[in-house]
Amino acid sequence: VAAFTTVAKWVLLGRITVGDRPLWSSFVWRNELADNFTEVLAAPWFARMWLGTAPLNLWLRSMGARVGRGVWCETYWLPEIDLVTLGDGVSVNRGCVLQTHLFHDRVMSIDTVVLRDGATLGPHGVVLPAATIGENTTVGPASLVMRGESVPRATRWFGNPIAAWHKRA
Repeated sequence: VAAFTTVAKWVLLGRITVGDRPLWSSFVWRNELADNFTEVLAAPWFARMWLGTAPLNLWLRSMGARVGRGVWCETYWLPEIDLVTLGDGVSVNRGCVLQTHLFHDRVMSIDTVVLRDGATLGPHGVVLPAATIGENTTVGPASLVMRGESVPRATRWFGNPIAAWHKRA
């Protein structure tokens, strides 16, 4: 099922690039079809059983993601997977979405999501397109990294949208 989903992604879409696509375009419909292979086939029959493991990382790489060494990834919600980069030692916890597209005025705008080496995204966190989480940075649970944000290295953040996470005195 994982291999079949990978083949379907490459046949339907090839390598996905940054850019804007009209809502009613062939690309958007093919992208939705490829996503259905992931959601309906690969998720229940493969991905959910292998969350946080090397086989999941291998499959994500086969789909086009850049996944470093020692990555802990407990999600398969990486739409436009070619545009996702997870550096070495990154932790992406359960239920996170690395959202590489947004719709606005009938246009699908697609951009990258990057988590640099050692970054951590807490459970149920969301990162929007064109965002980067810096090296050794932690974003807390149920937090939202807004579109285009560049979160500084070696810092801690949480909230919706994120704000600096300060220790209480």
